[in-house]
Amino acid sequence: MRPSLLLSLAFAPVTLLAADAQSFGKPLAGVAPTTLEQVLAAPEAGKTVRLEGTIEAVCKNKGCWLELKQGPRSVHVTFEGYSFFVPKDSMGKACVLEGKVLVKQASADEIEHKASEGARQAAQKVSIEATGVEIRAAR
Repeated sequence: MRPSLLLSLAFAPVTLLAADAQSFGKPLAGVAPTTLEQVLAAPEAGKTVRLEGTIEAVCKNKGCWLELKQGPRSVHVTFEGYSFFVPKDSMGKACVLEGKVLVKQASADEIEHKASEGARQAAQKVSIEATGVEIRAAR
C-alpha cells in the first residue's frame, strides 16, 4: 500500500467525526475539561470552563439558551452577548462548550421568563455564559 494512501486512511476517522459536529459562537479554545459537579460544588465567578454533556433542554422560542446535563446535574447556559443561538431541536444531543461561570441569583421575572420557554434550571444560582458550543449528532 502506498504511504500517502495509508496516511489518508489514518486520518479519515478524524475527518468524519469533525463533520458530525455543528459549531456555534467562537471556536473552542481547548480549555481542559472539568466536571459540572466540580463547577457547582465550588463556583468561581468569571472562571473559564469547558464542559461536556447532553443537551437536556433548549429555548423553544429562539434557541437562545440550553441546559447541559452531566450525570445527575444540570446547568443553565446562555450565550455570550446574545450573539448566537443553537437549533431548537438539539435536545438529547452531545455537547461540548466553553464559557465563563456566572454566580448570580436570578430575579423572579427572569425565572418566570425562562420557565415559560421550557427552562428547568432557571432558578439556579450558578450558570454558564458560553463563548462557543459544539453539538454532535446523537449516536
